[in-house]
Amino acid sequence: MAYRIVPVAEPVTNEDIDKYKALRLTSLKIDPSSFSSTYEREIAFTPEIWAQRLTSRFKRTFIASVKDEGSIGVGETWVGMISVLGPSELIPATLEPFERAGVGADWDMYFVAGMWVHPEHRERGLGTSLVKAGLEWVQTNVDPINDSEGKRDKMVLLLVGDDNASGRALYQKVGFTTLTSMPQAKGNSYMGLNVA
Repeated sequence: MAYRIVPVAEPVTNEDIDKYKALRLTSLKIDPSSFSSTYEREIAFTPEIWAQRLTSRFKRTFIASVKDEGSIGVGETWVGMISVLGPSELIPATLEPFERAGVGADWDMYFVAGMWVHPEHRERGLGTSLVKAGLEWVQTNVDPINDSEGKRDKMVLLLVGDDNASGRALYQKVGFTTLTSMPQAKGNSYMGLNVA
């Protein structure tokens, strides 16, 4: 199978929104413990909310897709995703625990959210490729909230379930380390990676 890792292009199309919604709802059904949201909550989202999730200029969503077998033309199925939120996308309350722990005071803070690969497509390097695509975006992104002409280093944060050994191994492989100074969050641990 030939996979592609691509950012969701703007302006988003209705097809993009439908594919993203289907992938996200599938992820919430298959691996509910991997997310801080629920299928029941998100199935009620309006088309406008789904579109907003893909259109912020302060975050980037990357998709892993595979060409549909037997399709003629451009038919692809979305099988994995990751979103990376920039500093302007983060709610200040999200950063309060980090500030209390003294993590990232002099850094531009980014946060990985919604990382998921469909079980039928795991063990093929898609998770690693998605994370690397997100990190490449972080390296080149200049966020207006902390715009200091690119002179500040960046820290990428994420929350991973303590029972998610494969997810933790993937993040460690890419260079993330557990933030031992951060308190544990209900069976989850924070991990971080400094990006110069």
